[in-house]
Formats: sequence, structure tokens, C-alpha cells
Amino acid sequence: MPRIPSTGGTPRTDAPHGPGDVTSPSPSPNSEGDRFEARAPGARFEAYFTPEDPAAKAELRLIENVIVGARADQQTYAAGENPHQIHYAVYNLRSSKVINKLIEAHQAGVEVRVLIEADQISPEREWNTVDEQFEAAGLKVIRSDRDIPQEERERAHLVGIDSNHLMHLKSRIFRSLDPTTGQPVEVVLSGSMNPGDGASRNDENLNLIRDPGLVSLYEKKFQDVRRHKRTENVWDGERGINVLFTPAKSGPRPLEKLFEWIDAEDEFIGLSVFDLKDLESPKDKKKLTEKLIEAKARGVEVLVITDRKKSDGRDLAGNRIEMYGHFASNSWVDEDLERAGIPVHEFINTTGPYNAVHSKAAVFGLNDMKVITGAGNWTRSGMGSGRKRARNEESFLFIESGRVDDGRTGRRYLSNMLGLLRKYDGQDPEHGPAQGTIEKLQALESWPKVDVSARSLVGDREGNYYLVGDHPALQPTDGAPGLPIDSQGPGLQLPFGSLLEYRIEDASGQVLESNRRLLARPEDDATVLPEAP
Repeated sequence: MPRIPSTGGTPRTDAPHGPGDVTSPSPSPNSEGDRFEARAPGARFEAYFTPEDPAAKAELRLIENVIVGARADQQTYAAGENPHQIHYAVYNLRSSKVINKLIEAHQAGVEVRVLIEADQISPEREWNTVDEQFEAAGLKVIRSDRDIPQEERERAHLVGIDSNHLMHLKSRIFRSLDPTTGQPVEVVLSGSMNPGDGASRNDENLNLIRDPGLVSLYEKKFQDVRRHKRTENVWDGERGINVLFTPAKSGPRPLEKLFEWIDAEDEFIGLSVFDLKDLESPKDKKKLTEKLIEAKARGVEVLVITDRKKSDGRDLAGNRIEMYGHFASNSWVDEDLERAGIPVHEFINTTGPYNAVHSKAAVFGLNDMKVITGAGNWTRSGMGSGRKRARNEESFLFIESGRVDDGRTGRRYLSNMLGLLRKYDGQDPEHGPAQGTIEKLQALESWPKVDVSARSLVGDREGNYYLVGDHPALQPTDGAPGLPIDSQGPGLQLPFGSLLEYRIEDASGQVLESNRRLLARPEDDATVLPEAP
């Protein structure tokens, strides 16, 4: 089974986790910013999981980086040659901080171009004001690009994409020159998270991509959307990370790769998908539910998490949900899987009436982990079904994490799923406590192990202590009050995702620290959590 040794713990909040606050202007010695930069400088891929991670701050920092690069560059560029660019293709844009920062970028000489779903800035949606804010700042706005010449669309700063399907991308492309070296810097942010005013309170994923080849593909998709062209998908078997878009003119379809990975899996499949429909395989016409049931029959452990409001169309009290004059419908996927013995964990984000368990991700395998993530919903419009092609503008990332980063990204997405089980524990009484589900997963033969150092367990203390708690790893021997631990000696090996709640005692039985909580994770050995409420 995989064993992942690591270095040490840092105080922060509960799982799920991400790369930390890389946007803090004055990071403290224990800040996530320090750890992130030290752990993965220039990493090709990083994932944020909200609300725990400061994804919104990271987005603002990326805009600021382009502004800094533009202001430091004294050259004058002809039209179309400006290397300082921010290109957004997003479903909606409601964050006032992002809007103001984009206006500031324009005023600093950055080429700012935003594509948005036209319906989101229609007069009926008075709460969306990005068009008005851009116009007030002197930027050119086209609220609907239907029948607008291409040249005019390309000159506009904000364009409402008006077609017969949704412009549902959530892609942000940042290009600039490093002020110190003059070298090009290219980054993409993309995932389930919109740049909205309440999106950071959703359960979301947002991915930071630094691979130049992938950045170019996202830029090509941006241009295709602006020109109302279908995209030519490409798959590079050597890259390890690929992005597939819909609607596709040619090349592999996301739907085909999804079913290919399901059919090939023999260990574990974990889904955490906001909108989960019973898609049909274009190869053998079998439905998604059939494929997952077949996987379970061949010994694969299957975990499914979804948003209850989306899957059942009901709130926590069981009342039907009405939005935009229509009642939400029941998808029936959860019922079909439950009848086959695959538990579906349906959760409701109770932060606000419009917040959601909104992630779109799947994890495949434990020894050789793969991840599907991105902006797209698993719907017929978003991904297609059978021979029917998808209609919405979407993106799907396929990450062979075992090849790319020794499974790190896969474990991070898996950590996010375990975090959702714990976070919404109690909403899911039909499946019992989250701890039981997690322990069942941890019993899998290939479940990763984590070497937790003694330093993580006792902090900065020196000497010999006892760890006293109910976890099986802390059971005492030879009449001792707890597990003996030497601050300079070996620590513990724990199943990934283990949550320890314990106290530290000295040899005399004095309690030195109580209500200590520690989460075992492969990326940083263990994380000390706040005391339980």
C-alpha cells in the first residue's frame, strides 16, 4: 500500500485543504503562503478547495501580478501585441473585488477581455452589475453579441455570449512578463468556482495551472468562444494533464474518457459532483449508473457525494425548491445507485439559500491515482450522452496524478471528499456517521498510509510524553496511561485521513494539553486542528 512520509505540521483549519494563502502580503512564520512556496514553487498544478482555502484571494493576487508586470514594462505595444493580458471566459462575474481589480488592470495598460453568459447581464438580472461598472469606467461593453461583427466583439472589454446554449466556462487566463527577468509568465485558473460574490462560501474546487501548453489550449478555447466556433480537442498522452472542451468539433470527447477511466478502474472510484445525471456511454450504450454498479461488482469501492438540492430538488426540511419560477426536479441517479448498494451521500450547504456543494470532481484508483475535474457539470448539455454531443461551453481536466506528481493531486482531491463527509456529518443519517464510512475506506488494501512524526504529535515539547485518546493507534500498553512518545523518536504510521483527538500528559500524569486534534495527510505529515467546539 502507498506510504507517504513527510515533514511536519502547521496550524490551520480542518480538511479539505489546498495550497494556502499565497496572497497574504505579510505572511506570518506559520502561514500557508510560506509553506506553499516552499513545498511547490512553480508547480504545474495546484488545487484550491473553498470555503477552507482563500481561492478568491489567489485570484486577486494573479490579477495584481499582471498589473505589476504591466506597470514595470516601459515598452509601448501595437494593437494585438500586448504581452500583459487577462482573458476571462466565465459564466458570471459578481465579485466586486475582482471587477474593480480588472478595471484597475485595464487602466494600468493590461489587455482585459471578459466573455460572460449573456443571460447573466440581461436587464432582468438587476443584481449583476459588471456591465454597468465596466461602462462607468470607460470600458466597452456588448451585452449580447448576437449579430455583432467579429471585429467589434474583439475590441470590446466585456462581451455577453448569446447563443442557444450556456457559456458555462470558468476560465481565467493571466499573461505577463516577469518584472525582474522579463520572461513570460502564464497561468490559468479554472474549476467549478465562478468569480461570484458568494462563491467562496460554496464547496468548490479551483485549479491553478502553469503548464504553457495547457495555457495555450485555454486561450484557444477563449478565442473559439468569442468567435462562436467549436473546439478541436487534442489529447497528448505524454503530458499527464489534458483538458477537453465542449462542444467539440473533433478529437476525443470528455464523455468518452470518463467511461474509459471508469471501465479501467479496479480499486476505487470517488465522485463529488454537483449535478450528476445518468449519462450514456457512446461506446456500449450503458448508463453511468450501470457502469458504477459493474465497477462495484468487480470489487471497486465506490463513493458518491452530491448536492441534495440538485439531486432531489428538496431542502433540508424536505420541501421542494423553486428557482426562477420552476420547481427543481429529482435526478433519480441517487435512488438507482442506492438500490444497487452504492451509498450516495447527499449534502446541503447551509451557509445561505444560494450556496451549494458545487464541486465537480472524480478520483480513480489509489496506487495510481487519476482525477477528473474542471468547470463542467456531468449533464447531457455539459458532457453529452451517447451519440448526442454536448452543447454547453465547458472544460474538463484529466490528470494522471500518479505520473504527474506521485499521486499528490489525487490525494488532495480525496482529502476534499473525506472533508465533505466530516463537514456534513449528521445530514446523512441513513448512511451512519462519517467516521464509519471513512474507516471502511481506510480498510482498503491500497489505502495510503502517512508517517506522522513525533514532532507533529507533541509540538515543540522535548522529552517523553503520553498521548491519551480513544483512537486505536493511541491504545496504551503495559499499564501506561496512554501511548508513550519520545519527541526525538519515531512517530506513528496512520491511514491517510485519520483524525486523532487526544491529550498530552507527562510521566507524572499532569495534562499538558487537552482537546488536541490532528489530521493525518500525506502532503504535510499532519495538521494540528482547532479544538473541537
